[in-house]
Amino acid sequence: MNTQNVNVNTAAQERSERYGKKSIVNGSSDDWDVKACLFVTQEIGRFSVKFSAPCIGGTVNLSCSHITNACNPFDAVMRFARETSAQGCTVYAVEQVEPVRPVCLSTTGYRFMQKGFIWLCLDTGVFVDVSDDGRMRRGDDGRTLPYYGTLTRI
Repeated sequence: MNTQNVNVNTAAQERSERYGKKSIVNGSSDDWDVKACLFVTQEIGRFSVKFSAPCIGGTVNLSCSHITNACNPFDAVMRFARETSAQGCTVYAVEQVEPVRPVCLSTTGYRFMQKGFIWLCLDTGVFVDVSDDGRMRRGDDGRTLPYYGTLTRI
């Protein structure tokens, strides 16, 4: 993976220069789609925010990372600050883990893509059936999946 510092020069590059394509389960990212005509979509990818944090007592700094859904490296840093209570941390790099692409985001924060009638949860790798009202069921036995939330209709 390519580690990128968040700076103006990186942000000014074309998206295709900064990020390569990454294949996903059962095909490339081009094979999967979202049902844009029925559900709200967002351009989201996965980023790893690398940061150093002081240890208790402040004599040692730890190198850590935080994975977040975001639309670009700057957004990833802002979400890191909002999602964590880390204080005194220094962000030194942002690495793209998954490409930015249109996905359907559930009410509980899971990301979904569709191929035909099959839906894939990008966060867990589970295949689900999605009804027209956005509710989800397991593909194999039809049990409801309340922890995945629902997709929002347009």
